[in-house]
Amino acid sequence: MTLICMVVFFILLFLGTPIAFALGLGAVAGILHSDFLDLITLPQKMLGGINSFSMIAVPLYIMAGNLCGETGLAKRLVRFCSSLVGHIPGGTGLVNVLASMFFGGISGSAVADTAAIGGMLIPAMEEEGYDAEFAGGITCASSTIGILIPPSIPQCLYALTAGVSIGAMFMAGLIPGLFVGFAQMVIAWFISKKKGYPCHPKASRQERWQAFKESALSLVLPLIILLGSGLGIATATEVGCVAVLYALFLGLFVYKEFKLRDLPGLIIRSAKTTAVALLTVAVATTVSYIINMEQIPAMIVQFFETYCNSLPLILILINLVLFLVGCVMDLVPAMLLFAPIFLPVVEAYGMSAIQFGCMMTVNLGIGLCTPPVGNCLFIASGIAERDIFKLFKAALPFLACNVASLVLCCVWEPFTTFIPHLLGYI
Repeated sequence: MTLICMVVFFILLFLGTPIAFALGLGAVAGILHSDFLDLITLPQKMLGGINSFSMIAVPLYIMAGNLCGETGLAKRLVRFCSSLVGHIPGGTGLVNVLASMFFGGISGSAVADTAAIGGMLIPAMEEEGYDAEFAGGITCASSTIGILIPPSIPQCLYALTAGVSIGAMFMAGLIPGLFVGFAQMVIAWFISKKKGYPCHPKASRQERWQAFKESALSLVLPLIILLGSGLGIATATEVGCVAVLYALFLGLFVYKEFKLRDLPGLIIRSAKTTAVALLTVAVATTVSYIINMEQIPAMIVQFFETYCNSLPLILILINLVLFLVGCVMDLVPAMLLFAPIFLPVVEAYGMSAIQFGCMMTVNLGIGLCTPPVGNCLFIASGIAERDIFKLFKAALPFLACNVASLVLCCVWEPFTTFIPHLLGYI
C-alpha cells in the first residue's frame, strides 16, 4: 500500500502535478489498493490533520509577514540595519543578511523573506555596483534564516506532526539561526573586501538614533513573538494574533502606509498561501497514517539495527536522503512526509525530537536555494533577472554556513536544546 502510494506520488510529481494533489492522489491509490481501508479514510484524516487550535498559527504568521511587507515595517528594518553595518565593506550585503534575521523574526517564511527583502535590496545592490549574481545569491541564502529564527512556519508544522511544543521548537531554532546569520555576514564581508564592493559612509550617532527611532516600533514586533512564545506567556497562536493586530495598527495609524481598503486584498493573498500550505498538511497527514499503518518506521528501525547500528552513520544517510528530497520537493511537504518516517528511527538511538526537528529544518532549508525547484532561488532569480544556476553558484559560499549549522545540529545536542532546556521546555 505504501509502495503504491509513493510510486503514484513521485510519478505525478515528476509530471509537474502540484505537490498537494500528487500526495492526495497517491493516498487515494494506496487506499484503493488496501484491503482494510475505505475512501472515507481520506477526508477523515485530512480533516483531523488540520483540525487543531495550534494550526491557526500558520495563517496568522503568513498574514503578519505580508503585513510587514506592505505597511512599511520591512523598509524601516532595512534602514535601521543599514545604519548599523552599512559602513563595513560590502555593507549592503551585510544589511541584506541582518535584515533577514529581523524579518525572519516576524514572517517565519523564507519565501516571504526573499520576496520582501530581495525586492528592496537586490535592485539597490545592483545600483551600488554589486554583481547581480552576488546580490541574488546572498538574498536567496540569507532568506533561509527566516525558517530558523522564531517564528518558523515549518517548525510549527513539524511540532504538530511530532507532538512536541511549538514554543520549544521556536526556541530550538534560535541559536542555529543566529549562527547562520552571523556566519553569512562574515562570508559577505570577506567576499566584498576581496572584490572591492562599495560601502556607505559611516552613520553618525545622530543618524543611527534617528534610524532607531523610526524603526523602534517595528523592532518591537519580533520581540513580541520571541518573548511571547519563548517564555510561555502565550501560545504560538495567540502570539500570532497579537503580531497581526500590532502590524496592522502600525500600518494604519502610525506609519499610515497601509489603507483599510487594502485589507481585503491582503487577506485574500494570505488565504491563498494558507490554503496551499494546509491542503498539503491535510493530505500529508493521510499519507503518514498509511505509512504508520504498515509500520514502515518500525521496519526502517529494524533495518538500521541490522545493517548499520550507529547513530552517526544513520544521520549521514538520513541527511543525504533529505538533501536529495529537498532538491526536488518543497520544504513543508518533505518535512510532513519524512518526519514521521525518520523520527522514530533517531529516537530509538536517543536523539530528541527537538534536535531532529532543527536538523530537518536546516537540511530542507538548503533545498529552497538549490535547483531544480528551490522556491527562494526562483524568486531571487526573477528579481535579479539572472539564470538560477549562476545565482546558485553565487549562493554556495553562504549555503556553506547552513551546512556548518547542520553539522552542529547533528553532533552537538546543546546547539539546539540549550535554550529550550533553559526555559523549562525539556
